[in-house]
Amino acid sequence: MNATPSDLDAPVREFDHHRDPAVRIDPLTAFDRFRGERTFWTPELDGFWVLTRHADIGAVLRDTDAFSSRHTSIPAAGWPRPLMPVELDPPEHGDYRALLARCINGEAGAAISAAIEAECARLVEQLAPTGGCDLVLDFARPLQNALFAALFGVPPEETDACARWAADLLQDSDPGRRADAVRDFMAYVARALDECSRGVRRGTGSGLLEELARAEVRGRPLSREEALDLAFLMGMASLDTLTNSIGFSFRHLAEHPELQRVLADPAVAGRAADELLRLHSVVSVARTARRDVDAAGVRIKAGERVLLSLNFAGRDPERYPDPATADFDRPDRATHFAFGFGAHRCLGARIATQGLHAALREWHRRVQDYSVPPGSVLLADGGAVCSLENLPLTWPVSPPR
Repeated sequence: MNATPSDLDAPVREFDHHRDPAVRIDPLTAFDRFRGERTFWTPELDGFWVLTRHADIGAVLRDTDAFSSRHTSIPAAGWPRPLMPVELDPPEHGDYRALLARCINGEAGAAISAAIEAECARLVEQLAPTGGCDLVLDFARPLQNALFAALFGVPPEETDACARWAADLLQDSDPGRRADAVRDFMAYVARALDECSRGVRRGTGSGLLEELARAEVRGRPLSREEALDLAFLMGMASLDTLTNSIGFSFRHLAEHPELQRVLADPAVAGRAADELLRLHSVVSVARTARRDVDAAGVRIKAGERVLLSLNFAGRDPERYPDPATADFDRPDRATHFAFGFGAHRCLGARIATQGLHAALREWHRRVQDYSVPPGSVLLADGGAVCSLENLPLTWPVSPPR
């Protein structure tokens, strides 16, 4: 692929969503400086298109005939086969998606949500009297680990290494680290699936690994590779998005104490979760044009890649007036693309939304007037999933009566 098409009729901007200096400071607001461009081309990472409008991003996500999901990140993530089902196109994609939906809906989904709720209440009870914590390390990541443990039916202590692999795969553009993360997590999942199939691994009987070890698709048992790929996808997806959505949401709330006071009413938490997900959509996905196609005001040629930052969609002023403001009464707050859109919308969207809802509700029952201590340095990152690595918070603690 040429770094810049010779007949390009669009702005060219230098932008690498992994390593742009502004991304390292604040990966979400870093995109805002391109608001004046509907579409632009960047020669970085061998060249790709970037779309900025909610309507254009939704149109590409919906159009699976013109745009393929074969590679969902830029640069390509490096796993040896298409990642099922997100890197499959319809109609094949639908069979595997339906299988996963059966694994995480119903009783399994309720059990996962209950585990997150219980861990959330436990953590808040533990942290509230201390007057301070690192919200990412002490609250968000333990919640994510509880989600992973409940989803996979595995001991919580196994999640630490998995979380490290997810970080290397999704945030780092170093090909060596990405390849190592793929290899190590694949090996972990393969070993666990083998233990489930032999009855060695003892779980609840309803964990995802055990379900996949005995699942069928199209009237036949899953192959070992299919089960491995599906488990790999779900593991990576469960270990990152909730942590980062909580981190960015609470950073915003720490900067806006008036919103903390609104959240003192537990009934507000559900509305707030949707609005904060809109404001802090952390995922960027890629598509590849199957054929020459007109989209977002430009001609995209067959084989060219398109980056769809869901943060651009959530902060589009043409779709959401005053988009940088968290308005918990915004009537269309739930139309956000934080979990994608169309055939590939995230299967775990409901669970993740409920997780953020629980975090907001339980935290604000016990903790108010929290802020980031002066002089704190917050570490952020971009990539396929924007991340906040730390969030120190302090708050007043009432003396015991």
